[in-house]
Amino acid sequence: MKLHEFNSQLQKLNDLIVATRSLPIDDVELQGHWGKYLCVLVAGFLENALANIYIEFSSRASAPQVASFTSNMLKRVNNPKASKFVEIAYCFKKEWGQELENYLKQNPEIKDAVDSIMANRHLIAHGKSTSISIGRVKEYLMRSIKLLDFIEKQCNI
Repeated sequence: MKLHEFNSQLQKLNDLIVATRSLPIDDVELQGHWGKYLCVLVAGFLENALANIYIEFSSRASAPQVASFTSNMLKRVNNPKASKFVEIAYCFKKEWGQELENYLKQNPEIKDAVDSIMANRHLIAHGKSTSISIGRVKEYLMRSIKLLDFIEKQCNI
């Protein structure tokens, strides 16, 4: 990730993941709660990153009024599954949408990671059961970063 703000947020997430290594392995309940907490944080990170990559692009490529409008619209995006990432790419440039769609088809594990983070976040927010683990969240985060890197490259950031 090239945007400083997200490197900082990503570092905090990675630090939290590392800190969970000190949790008692046999305390399954505590491990589960941390998995849920990290899942919610990663989902928020993906939301923020999606919006801010395109906001950065828009602020560089358009008039201030257009950038302001874009910013306001993107900040309203919640729980973006992979299909929403593609939809937004199409809104900026048809080729970007097609490229991103093809990228996700060629890398279904990345699509699955984003969709799983968002689906688990939804379950957590509504008090439903989920078996998300710290290890799984870490894996999904690493896969999701590849998607964000791809979008940054498309936007020339």
